[in-house]
Amino acid sequence: RGTAVPILLLPLLLLLLGSARAQPSCLRFPELLPAKLKELRLKFEEIKDYFQSKDDDLSIQLLSSNLLEEIKGSLGCQSVSEMMEFYLEEVLPRAMRSSSQHQHSMEPWGGTLGLRLCSGVPLQHKFFTCEERSRSMEHVKKTYSRMKRNGIYKAMGEFDIFINYIERYLTMRRRN
Repeated sequence: RGTAVPILLLPLLLLLLGSARAQPSCLRFPELLPAKLKELRLKFEEIKDYFQSKDDDLSIQLLSSNLLEEIKGSLGCQSVSEMMEFYLEEVLPRAMRSSSQHQHSMEPWGGTLGLRLCSGVPLQHKFFTCEERSRSMEHVKKTYSRMKRNGIYKAMGEFDIFINYIERYLTMRRRN
């Protein structure tokens, strides 16, 4: 069971990171994001039980309602941007490093569209231009660090919340 989960995690990571040369135009990205989030949700279902079963501190929630309130408010852009950066640069790579012997399994997923597009420019710089820092995300990052090794289980166990918050933000932006 321990080796199957990292293999299932590889497609999820590659969905997020993607390959810049095989991707559709950056201009179409906002249209494609909802479908990609749905795809991520399906991939997450394959590994969710593993990460949630390893999370033994149910008294802590990283992606709290405070973060959701920031997303709904004036800090929405920054909160979403920082949350995506946190998962792309910290959580998913760390989850992958926990089983480096399966890194070769990534190759079949190389052309998959992810949340980083446009010749390697991070998503937030293209679509989420914003200035202020999110206090809730600062709290998330501190809590994650404090949890040490268990932080990865917590963050990955809440990956569906991550997707929900991005979808909520996109829905709000479409209405405005």
